[in-house]
Amino acid sequence: MAGRELRVTGTNPEYVLRGLLRCGLCGEAMCPGSTTKKSGKTYRFYRCSTRDKYGTDKCSAKPLPARAIEDFVVARITEATADGTLAERIQAKLAARVAKEGTTFVEVRKALSAQVAEASAATSRLTEEVVRLDGRARALVEAKLRVEATRLDDAERRLRALEDDAVNVELLESQQEWFVGALRNFGKVWGDMTPENQGRLLRALVAKVSVDEETGVCRVELVNFDAVASAKEAA
Repeated sequence: MAGRELRVTGTNPEYVLRGLLRCGLCGEAMCPGSTTKKSGKTYRFYRCSTRDKYGTDKCSAKPLPARAIEDFVVARITEATADGTLAERIQAKLAARVAKEGTTFVEVRKALSAQVAEASAATSRLTEEVVRLDGRARALVEAKLRVEATRLDDAERRLRALEDDAVNVELLESQQEWFVGALRNFGKVWGDMTPENQGRLLRALVAKVSVDEETGVCRVELVNFDAVASAKEAA
C-alpha cells in the first residue's frame, strides 16, 4: 500500500458511530480505521470486520467514508428531533420505565431476600445435623445440604444481579435530563459537543445503523426505550 499508512483506530472518540454501524451485506460490525497519505492528510472510514478477518470471499463490503456516513446519521436524527415530539415521547417512556423498574425492584428484592434467608437457615440447620449422623442417614442429609447450598448460591447471585440493575436504573434516571435536553435541542447543541459526548448521545439513542451497498439504503434504528429487546423504532 505505497504512500499510505493504514491504522486501526477503534478507541478514537471521533468515530461517533463506533459500536453502532453494521455491514449491510453480512450484518457484522463495521470497525473504525484510517489511512494517512504522503501529503499528511488522514482519511477516516469504517470497514467490515468480516472482510478484515476472512477476506472478500466472506464479505465484499467496501469501506465507508466515516464523515459522510456520520453526517448522514446526524442529519436523520436532526430531522427526527426537529419538532420536539421524539424527545417528549422518549422522556415519557424513560420516566415510565424508571417507575416500573423501581416498583419491580422492590418486589423482587423482597422475594429474593426471603429466599436467601430461607436457604441460609436450611443450610445452617443441615450443616449442624450432618455432623451428628453416619452412614446412609448422613449421605441423605449431605445430599439435601448440597441442594440447599446451590439454592442459596443461586438466590444470592440473582440478588447481586438485581442490585446491579438497580444501579443502572439510577444511572438512567440521573442522565435523563441531559439526554432529553440534548434531544430537544439536537440541531443546536450537536456541533458544540465534544466527540466523546457526541458518541455518548448516539449510543444512548441509536440501536443500530446499517448500510446496504447494493441499494444505497442507510437505516437508523433507535433504541426501544420500552426495553423490549426485539422491538425497534426507525428514524
